Amino acid sequence: MSALFEELDYQPTPIGALSLCRRRELSLGVDVFEIKLGDEYLMSSLFTASEIALAQLGLAELSGTALDIAVGG
Repeated sequence: MSALFEELDYQPTPIGALSLCRRRELSLGVDVFEIKLGDEYLMSSLFTASEIALAQLGLAELSGTALDIAVGG
């Protein structure tokens, strides 16, 4: 694989092939990590608006500042 694209993992599943890929986004100078199920994108490190919005909704319900929070897509 080239330095611009790399398939990091591939697993067949009952609902389709699941793959984790890394690609270089030259215009932004960053590595982008993507999870695909078949040809459909499930998650991308380039677009995180939905994860941020979910975290904000959840945190708005909590009180206190000494919190350890993990958010995953």
